[in-house]
Amino acid sequence: MRTISAGVATLALSWALAGCGEMPLANGAMLTYETSPEGAELFEGGKSLGVAPVSRTYKNDGKSASIQTPDVTAVWPSGAKAVYFTLLPVGADRVATIERPTAAPGLQADLDNAKKVALTRQRDAQRSKEDLARDIARASARCKEQMAKGNLATNDCN
Repeated sequence: MRTISAGVATLALSWALAGCGEMPLANGAMLTYETSPEGAELFEGGKSLGVAPVSRTYKNDGKSASIQTPDVTAVWPSGAKAVYFTLLPVGADRVATIERPTAAPGLQADLDNAKKVALTRQRDAQRSKEDLARDIARASARCKEQMAKGNLATNDCN
């Protein structure tokens, strides 16, 4: 029994530390906003939340089993706008995609921007992956030993 409890605790801790997001709140809910096409800036109450995807945690008022999110407005570079809100069950962790209005002018500009946003995300992900690999290499026992001796010429330790 002790092994099962330790395993469950380890799994929960690993999940929380892995950066996979927050655990859904017992008194709230989480919603990640995405846009189609990518690259729209999101606003809530006139305040910029940043470029999608953006995750928000909403708290429950304690009076109902669901939470009504505030209006979130997606604004694409062309000026096209879409407003979104939803009802979330308490404890939910959901993803919502806000669609660009099809009749709005400037679709090509928004599609071009989406390509740039996707390329930037790919580059950032590749840099993060390379940084992590470099940090792991530097943390290895062999590399620590080499660096302690002042031998920095080992390629895989840089």
